Amino acid sequence: MSRIVLVHGFATGIHFSVFRPAQGIDAGFSAFHSDIENGGVKAFRWDIKEEASFLQSLNPFYTLGVYDRERAIAQRAETHHALHRFLEQESPEVIICHSLGAFLFFQFLQKETLPDSVRLIVFNQADIFASEVFIPETVAKRIQSGALKIVNTYCPWDPNLLFSWILNGPRAGLTGMRHTLIEERFFPLVKPINLHMAAIRSARFRSLIESLLA
Repeated sequence: MSRIVLVHGFATGIHFSVFRPAQGIDAGFSAFHSDIENGGVKAFRWDIKEEASFLQSLNPFYTLGVYDRERAIAQRAETHHALHRFLEQESPEVIICHSLGAFLFFQFLQKETLPDSVRLIVFNQADIFASEVFIPETVAKRIQSGALKIVNTYCPWDPNLLFSWILNGPRAGLTGMRHTLIEERFFPLVKPINLHMAAIRSARFRSLIESLLA
């Protein structure tokens, strides 16, 4: 059992030649790496695991192809079943979803039930359109009763999501989810390299999670 479950985003399992290795046990959430080693946090892995050649790593069409394949995985019933089994096994208090992981999670909520153990769900730089945000009635009742809180952390200068905006329309990770049952938190991205991952690699974000549970 783990107190926190992490749902990663796009391309965590791709080894981009000399440019970037595949993400390890923390799935890119390096702010929680020590917690994972201690057993209090666990990542749900749903990524494509692949070795990209040097030329593939430089080819934007390869990266777009991975993105399309992972969006398809995020919509599959078997992925939702796997996440449901994982959550039932871990009985987490907190679920944190990053980027395309938010898209997966809202797809999951349309088909599967959320364990009663979950008290807090946090989205960071969510790669999802506000109109795709769906909260079933059972989850809405838990929020309204105070048993569950959903928080969306966003920042408008994320270059990855700006590109996704061009492809898919406005992203909730840039502008907010605009749902009455979801609390919005502006969380500025401050690291100059790979801003899209900056929050989940920062101690500030780790502290925010603890403060939301207080």
